[in-house]
Amino acid sequence: MKKTLSTATASIVALSLLAGCGGKSNEGAASPSDTSSSSSPQASASASPSGSETGNAAEGLKGTITWATHRAELVDTDLKKYVDAFKAKYPGTDVKIEGLKDYEQTMRVRMAAKELPDVMSLVETKRSDLPNFYAPLDDLGLDDNVYFKDFNTYDGKMYGITQQVAINGLVYNKKAFEKAGIAEPPKTLDELFADADKLKQAGITPFATAFKDAWTLQYWTDPAEFIYGSTNLRNDKIKTDEPYTLDNAYGKGLGIVKQLYDKGYLEKDVYSANWDQAQKDIVTGKTAMMYIGNWFFSNLLKGGMPLEDIGFAPLPYDNSGTYKGMMRNDWAYAVSANSKNPELAKAFVKFLIEESGDYADHMIISPLKDAKYDLPQINEFMSFKPTMLEAQAIDPNVDAVEKKMQFDPFKFIQETIVGNMKDVFDGYNKKWKASKASVSK
Repeated sequence: MKKTLSTATASIVALSLLAGCGGKSNEGAASPSDTSSSSSPQASASASPSGSETGNAAEGLKGTITWATHRAELVDTDLKKYVDAFKAKYPGTDVKIEGLKDYEQTMRVRMAAKELPDVMSLVETKRSDLPNFYAPLDDLGLDDNVYFKDFNTYDGKMYGITQQVAINGLVYNKKAFEKAGIAEPPKTLDELFADADKLKQAGITPFATAFKDAWTLQYWTDPAEFIYGSTNLRNDKIKTDEPYTLDNAYGKGLGIVKQLYDKGYLEKDVYSANWDQAQKDIVTGKTAMMYIGNWFFSNLLKGGMPLEDIGFAPLPYDNSGTYKGMMRNDWAYAVSANSKNPELAKAFVKFLIEESGDYADHMIISPLKDAKYDLPQINEFMSFKPTMLEAQAIDPNVDAVEKKMQFDPFKFIQETIVGNMKDVFDGYNKKWKASKASVSK
């Protein structure tokens, strides 16, 4: 279910959101999971082993559980720290961490064999199958206070809680802007193109896309949803046989990045532009901007970019002077339906969300609506008073048609950027119409 945060609530969001996201699905905030940073500038305590908390709750939890995670690169560092803190709070418990690099494929094999670990990152399945694999988490007392509650809900029960949230926006290097004589981020679409030209004239690549890696392009569907006015856009495709036209939201929204490419404002050779180089170029100021989730701050800091040099603003998608922002979800925490120690597993999930310090450590946004943070970049973003849109789950009917046509959203955007938009759209409309008719039979 789509949830729109009004301008009136934007100031509240500004106080409660931080930054970051990594790794997930079609509508989620897909990214590499390596967003670790050794320090975090915001005021929020990280978890540290402390045996000071005791009582009936602590005494009631005993035993060992296994936690499988897609964040394999953090297993021996930050994730171990969180486990140590949990064990200190609940003596007599243990959590075995299993980091999986090929996470989803491995977990799907285990799902088929009914050998899931106690705690995991939820692997998507049909909603009606959620109870077959996962335990309901409504008894954690978090369901009314979490974003994207409906993503993994079936028959009134919640089977997954998103691990982190991201706000997508225009991340920019302030020093690069200064070098090009730009005093502030663009407030209109015309200013966006004018600033891009100034940057190019100053010898700075205006925009990074990491085009070759493809997943980094997914954020460029946001302007289409901004123009459409809601995140219903993808699901509303089911109402038409021609969802992609030059004069509708898809055409106008994707037309922005298409124009940036046509005008030479993206990487000089987009076909070889990759993720690793994109990060380095923004850190050094060789490239000025990237439209991406705010989890990217942590990567830039890790690369040596000072926090004060990082700017963050809504992407102007027209010349109205009004703005929108997109909130997207990530992998969800889940507990196995066959866990032999579900109470301990659920307590660990609750601890990870409420007490671990993960969000402070990695500059990521908590799924908790009442979480409190203070980061200059988020304050800058919210100073534009954007209307915030919350991504929603894919309608099963739309998902069925997209699977039938073997729709790859990343490839679709790639083809739209470098090809003839009308020809690309016509080709995808033809596939959509045929697949829709086939699925509906």
